[in-house]
Amino acid sequence: MQDTEILSCDKVTIEAAAKYLNADPQYIRLGLQQNRLPYGNAVKNPGGRWSYHISPGLLVAYKRGTLSMMLQPVEQPAS
Repeated sequence: MQDTEILSCDKVTIEAAAKYLNADPQYIRLGLQQNRLPYGNAVKNPGGRWSYHISPGLLVAYKRGTLSMMLQPVEQPAS
């Protein structure tokens, strides 16, 4: 799968992202669920199923190594 194919997608599926990155689909699912992948997100629905959104532009930038991110420390809850 090429950059142009990903960028032309309205919706990037888990399977398409996995093929594009040469990764296992489960890696993509778990990474999005755990907020560890910067190109999309996952939301758990009331029925327990997950919904995913993958940004075509962020996915391509991630693969190219051009995705710039600002990391911020996670605030710990007050004890």
